[in-house]
Amino acid sequence: MIAIDVDKAEEVASRLRELRIERDRYENPRLYPPVGDPREDQLAFFTAMVAVDHRTSTPWESFEGYIGGEFYHGADVLYRLGRLAYDEGLFKAERLANLTPREALKLFSVGGKTVWDFYTRLYLLRDLGKKALAQGGFEGLVSVDTIKELKERLAKVRAYEDPVAKKTLLLAKFLDGRRLADFKDVNEADVPVDNHLSRISYRLGIVEVDYDFLESGVETNREEDIRLRETVKTAWRIVAKFADLHPFALDDFLWNFGRTICTRERPNCGQCPLREVCKAHKLGRYPPEHLHLATWYY
Repeated sequence: MIAIDVDKAEEVASRLRELRIERDRYENPRLYPPVGDPREDQLAFFTAMVAVDHRTSTPWESFEGYIGGEFYHGADVLYRLGRLAYDEGLFKAERLANLTPREALKLFSVGGKTVWDFYTRLYLLRDLGKKALAQGGFEGLVSVDTIKELKERLAKVRAYEDPVAKKTLLLAKFLDGRRLADFKDVNEADVPVDNHLSRISYRLGIVEVDYDFLESGVETNREEDIRLRETVKTAWRIVAKFADLHPFALDDFLWNFGRTICTRERPNCGQCPLREVCKAHKLGRYPPEHLHLATWYY
């Protein structure tokens, strides 16, 4: 059974209101382009990077390593490599449409390790480049007034075809935060659901899922995965409304929270501001997110 516990969502929202959560503006120079760069270049960077921003590590190997003497892990590796490739002019529609494996290694390889689905990501970037070219560039592809229209524009781009719209919502969050878009339909904003947000929702108890199932390691099929993530997205929408938080601000908090506090292994409950309303903490039982590996949706 999968259900949303609205009372628990209100409890969690009450705690979140006390934290004074603020939006990130995505201006870290190690990960993102300068805010003063040409609009087309910034749109190209974010649209392309989000297109390949899905699971980087597997249960068997982590995607991490040193870049320029600094250690990066997971998505940070991806965006650091992307930032370096941006300076080399990689994010042009025509160049992406004809991207070679050798060029793609600059984005997807660190410390002698190549990301687990290298050729899938190469394909996604090529497809995106071709779709952007057909629209005269990234400005023509993603410059819209509403999130709804952004979803419609990107629905035919393979990287963005997820029915739960994780990548589309993540791109909308970046464009909004960087002031590259001013979406008129704020009611269409939702959290982009990934493994962190699913895991946190199950542990807090805002989404009721059988813990035995989560701990079994049995992989969900595509339909089950979509149903679970849609439920998680709806639950966080309810929390955001109770907490009077923009869903994008909530996602900024949850994504970092999932990486640093409510981690998959050995959660740091001693530092958790939500532990008093956490179902998992009360039970002393910390299930992982549901398992669904072979996907580029998230």
